[in-house]
Amino acid sequence: MDNLENIGIKYFDTFNLSGKLFEREEDFIVQEIEENGEILSVEKTDENIPKDKKDFLTFTLVKRGVSTPEAVKSLSRNLHISFKRIAYNGNKDKRALTSQKMSIFKFDAENLKFSTDRIFIRDLAYSNDPCKIGKLYGNHFTVKVRDFNDNNKDLDKLKEEIIKGIPNFYGPQRFGSSSLNIEVSKSILKKDFKTAFFLLVLKERAESKLNAYKRKGLRETINLDDTNNLDREKIKEVLASLPGFMYFEKESIAYLLEHKNDYAGAIRLMPKYSRLIILQAFQYYVFNQTLSELLKEGYDEIPGDIPTIGYDMLLDEKFETIINGILEREGIGRDMFKISSMPEASLKSFKHPSMFFPEDFSIKEEGGDAIITFNLKKGSYATILLIKLFGEAVYKSS
Repeated sequence: MDNLENIGIKYFDTFNLSGKLFEREEDFIVQEIEENGEILSVEKTDENIPKDKKDFLTFTLVKRGVSTPEAVKSLSRNLHISFKRIAYNGNKDKRALTSQKMSIFKFDAENLKFSTDRIFIRDLAYSNDPCKIGKLYGNHFTVKVRDFNDNNKDLDKLKEEIIKGIPNFYGPQRFGSSSLNIEVSKSILKKDFKTAFFLLVLKERAESKLNAYKRKGLRETINLDDTNNLDREKIKEVLASLPGFMYFEKESIAYLLEHKNDYAGAIRLMPKYSRLIILQAFQYYVFNQTLSELLKEGYDEIPGDIPTIGYDMLLDEKFETIINGILEREGIGRDMFKISSMPEASLKSFKHPSMFFPEDFSIKEEGGDAIITFNLKKGSYATILLIKLFGEAVYKSS
């Protein structure tokens, strides 16, 4: 990881508690809270097969050390169905033990026999409605901090400060490994799809040793500056050696072998939701910089909502100077947010709350460790709360 400034976060005061976070996956438990307030369990249970069949089969997916997209791919592959039939309400952290609601279109419960050492399924039911991004109240978090040190802070007063509200920055998980998504989205806004493809598929980044080794092999085999002299057979050999979870790299490069220099088409092989996350990274980055500027200027009361950038953005005087200054520094014009060759990259503006307010926040010391629990509504990030408590060390270890 880089530092917080690389994702636009500055002037963010922290309490600088200390301890070891994310030592084990079960030290960070994320449980989805449904719209009706139900908290989805992470415990295994015996399942009953529902009988009253409807269009959608819903279930709770519990995973450990697996990202939501990776879990969806695993389900798709093992159930022999298209990933497009699987829906969920929100992404959940990879380095955690998590629960979340999912749905599958037109699938029989008796055929949903899926379990690994890192994923299992519970709470089978039929529904007339699918899961949908944002169709949840929020998430319940349980965080274990090992070797906790309060650094002589009064934890009761700290709790009072926390529940007053925290700047609602977008968290590191929205920006990809090594903040890569920011540069990808900027390249797409500039219609430089070749650079965007290089960043997505070939550029070095913080990742596992296996991924890094395979990506290095791709870089050594593919020269985007000399596509007339590519060794097609060697490339096919390298692609065949890629592990299954590098499916986008494999499919996009294979596509380019048949559709020379169509980098936009190659990028669009990525699932639409994954593309949208990447495309929105620059929006989130500018939002973080805007909020940072407001903190720097010492507003007594930060505005309740802050507009994000987009092709239909309308700014009042309060934000005009700040956001225009950020765009100028980044080399992005306001006319770049509508892209005919990639319509999904035409980003609309929306408003995002400037503060979030943790619910049921608790921090308790237990035998040299600390247990922190809280609820967050959708659109806020536990990572930001933990950075508020422990400082930038959270970012570098998450």
